[in-house]
Amino acid sequence: MKREMLLHELHPSVVHAPLALLPTAAVADLISVVTGDGAWGKVARRVWVAGTLSGLFAGVAGLAASQEVRLDSPRARDMTFLHGLGNAVILLGATGVTAFRLKREPTLTSAVVGLAACGLALYTATLGGKMVYELGVGVNPMPDDAPQGTLKGPPVLSRAAPAALVKDALRGVKWLVTRARELVSGERPLAPGAEGLRSSEDDTLQLPLGSAHVLGRPVPQA
Repeated sequence: MKREMLLHELHPSVVHAPLALLPTAAVADLISVVTGDGAWGKVARRVWVAGTLSGLFAGVAGLAASQEVRLDSPRARDMTFLHGLGNAVILLGATGVTAFRLKREPTLTSAVVGLAACGLALYTATLGGKMVYELGVGVNPMPDDAPQGTLKGPPVLSRAAPAALVKDALRGVKWLVTRARELVSGERPLAPGAEGLRSSEDDTLQLPLGSAHVLGRPVPQA
């Protein structure tokens, strides 16, 4: 059965571009610094721009997606928060390196900063995988009484999508800042297991009693 891509699915569809381009730019800068070959630096400058712009778009899509998925459990909400906060830090770092590289040749420091940002991306990408595959965040055919899933946003190619993208991205920024303020002030600490390094029994995927579910369709138990 053919189904249109929904707006919250845009983020995982485009995030691969910055995940590939930004490490490529950082490695090219490092090669340029070590070998003294300016050609690598010229290539890296263009890749930095492409990677940062694609990261900005993926970030906007991710902020919007945070408001278009169902996050009933504290662990899922805080894991999504850490995923978004980490990606915001990565994007700020990439933007800074890109601004530097537009005017200057690469240095060992700029290359190391770029590689460090890409290293953080491995962690945030891991959180993204756990959110989907372990907790079911954003999975469309989840059971109605599961704590995670999707709120069924508009299709990506619909007329409602551009306005929804902007509106939900702004709501996502507000949510991210508010949660960060709560965390810094100590008002509400991170939920157990939100960092993705340990499990939390009471916040794992809750399926209805009496039946197993495969992609949201009940399967009789043996």
